[in-house]
Amino acid sequence: MPSKQNNNKMFPLISIVMACYQGEKFVEEQIQSHLNQDYPHLEFIYLDDASTDATWTILQSLAQQDPRINIFQNEKNLGYVGSFEKAIQLAQGEWIALSDQDDIWEKQKISRLFHAMGSHSLIYADSQLIDNQGNELPQRMSDLKNQIPYTSPLMYTFGAWAPGHSMLFQKSILTHAFPFPRFVSHDYYIGFVATCYQGSTYLPEILVQYRQHDQNAIGANLKKAPKHYVTRKQRDLRIQQRVQLLAELCPAEKALEKQVLRNLAHDFSSTSLLARIRRTCLVMKYRDLMLAYKKKGAFAKWLYPFKLLFTIY
Repeated sequence: MPSKQNNNKMFPLISIVMACYQGEKFVEEQIQSHLNQDYPHLEFIYLDDASTDATWTILQSLAQQDPRINIFQNEKNLGYVGSFEKAIQLAQGEWIALSDQDDIWEKQKISRLFHAMGSHSLIYADSQLIDNQGNELPQRMSDLKNQIPYTSPLMYTFGAWAPGHSMLFQKSILTHAFPFPRFVSHDYYIGFVATCYQGSTYLPEILVQYRQHDQNAIGANLKKAPKHYVTRKQRDLRIQQRVQLLAELCPAEKALEKQVLRNLAHDFSSTSLLARIRRTCLVMKYRDLMLAYKKKGAFAKWLYPFKLLFTIY
């Protein structure tokens, strides 16, 4: 019989981290899909973000039934980025898998991701969209945007499509990541950090049933996601902050990418004609990387940089 020590080397501890808020309708079903995972060495970190419904009561009940479940509660609402940041820091695993409160995981999700990880810092998989009642919708996440390996920090310039609910990543990369900024989503931020180091890879398998409903914090339709700005000026400031963050976070070892992001951040902050021309030329040069996640053909990618003569996104 293999020893516990050898088994832990074969199957290092993985932490499933979930931040909950007003989740009484779906959270128990999601947790059951966590408990049913076939990976043998898991802990569960569940953080309630000061819910006023029965979420905390449900978590308490389930924690009494399984010693692997660790539950925590915020005294005041921190929001989903702040809550995930706090919950991730409570995790003890070498690897971390993030979870939404309202999805359903396939039984083999963690084991498939772990065994397909290779030497990468992060891996994520495809997801099947389902409705409020759990019925399949006629779309996968991969139908909406390109789901791809992320091999260059430049691929995050205009966004990314590596969602937190389907990712597994090395906890060690987070030494470069705290504190989380509040003007980008936590999974976008973690994905960029991972891409800057050993890169992020993609497993083209459906491992999550991704529920779509009116209470999604973000959901698959980004046009319906909460906006942190009201005016066009505020929107542009957010974009400038985001690109500046990427430039600062990109490691010095990736000198070319860091300089490109620095130049773009500088030219995004200017309204001069010269800056507009420079940023258009820069994106034109690196458009295949910067627009890789968008479902655009070659001609549309060629056209896209010209909009930067008039706007920054």
